[in-house]
Amino acid sequence: MQKGTKLIISGKDYKANSGCVNTPVYRSSTILFPTIEAYHNTETGNPYYKTKGAGLADSSYGISGTPTTFALQHAICEIENAKYCLIFPSGLAAITITLLSLLEKGDHILIADSIYGPTRRFCNKELSRFGIETTYYDPTTGGKIEELIKENTKLIFTESPGSLTFEVQDIPAITAVAKKHNIPVIIDNSWATALYFDPFKHGADISLQAGTKYIGGHSDILIGVVTTNNEELYKSLLRAHKNYGIHTSPDDCYLALRGLKTMGVRLKAHEDAALKVAKWLEARPEVETILHPAFSSCPGHEIWKRDFSGSTGLFSFILDKKYSTAAVAAMVDNMKIFGIGASWGGFESLVMPIDPSTIRTASKWPHKNTCIRIYTGLEAVEDIIADLEEGLERLKQVG
Repeated sequence: MQKGTKLIISGKDYKANSGCVNTPVYRSSTILFPTIEAYHNTETGNPYYKTKGAGLADSSYGISGTPTTFALQHAICEIENAKYCLIFPSGLAAITITLLSLLEKGDHILIADSIYGPTRRFCNKELSRFGIETTYYDPTTGGKIEELIKENTKLIFTESPGSLTFEVQDIPAITAVAKKHNIPVIIDNSWATALYFDPFKHGADISLQAGTKYIGGHSDILIGVVTTNNEELYKSLLRAHKNYGIHTSPDDCYLALRGLKTMGVRLKAHEDAALKVAKWLEARPEVETILHPAFSSCPGHEIWKRDFSGSTGLFSFILDKKYSTAAVAAMVDNMKIFGIGASWGGFESLVMPIDPSTIRTASKWPHKNTCIRIYTGLEAVEDIIADLEEGLERLKQVG
């Protein structure tokens, strides 16, 4: 079955929900059982537990989820070809609890230098307090990552492409090395989603997504999803999920389920619009380089062609010189279509000037000129381009 079809039918059980085509919002803290035996054996006692994706969870209390949660887990598992799924109240929570569940004092982790900023912050500020060492590696390292592995290396954390600088990592090469050393590989797959990159097919052990973005699709929920096919890793994830008291609102799970139904057509629309906008920018004299995985100017472009089945709406571009703060503000502050925001994945276009040189520690940022990241929303492409054109004119005027 094609993934587009799975998006529509997964997580839906109208017979169990009085004919409702969408799983309703089940809000509950207390879960009741018919007998003491059923209470102590929730796997057989709770009828809603028996769904792919609910995994080994103890569903005797609302914090472990309700039928709305289980429906979302089921749908995500179907789409990602995964056995197990856990839902978190944000993408960052999915990342941090996953790391805490698999690491302990004295461990070492390898993380791509192009990683999502809050992931870096968590490693530097929190994992370090627990005596866990982080080494950042050049995202173009590929199989040479073996040179960085230590005796106490317990995880390799990837993000491909990086959501600021868009280097595409050679995930199969990294996972091949990791398997030799029995090290699990995590991938933050929020940019491509499982529709355009299959993490498990390429050797990853755990896939993370900020469902806040393309799964939600409307910039109105915070949610994270974690999937795996490894039962031992899942048991560790589940333990931490339970012991840290992680709970995601059934209302947010409902909205995520609803977002899945249109994710396929939305991603295609974002892809088409972003490619048109990027090609237009490539021809502009104010633009030096396009950092979009589908363009040859992007590091790892050949890997993207080999491993990915599509691209999405987020990319960056390098301007032709280092513009003043006032010039960049004149461009960005006066946009009519683009909003100024750090997120992406919703319906609205976003713009943000960035300076990766301030955070890189393992690989020097090679560009000296001003860098702009844009997210291409669902507005008419002609209007998006017109807004950028006017912005570039303001940029040049101030200089």
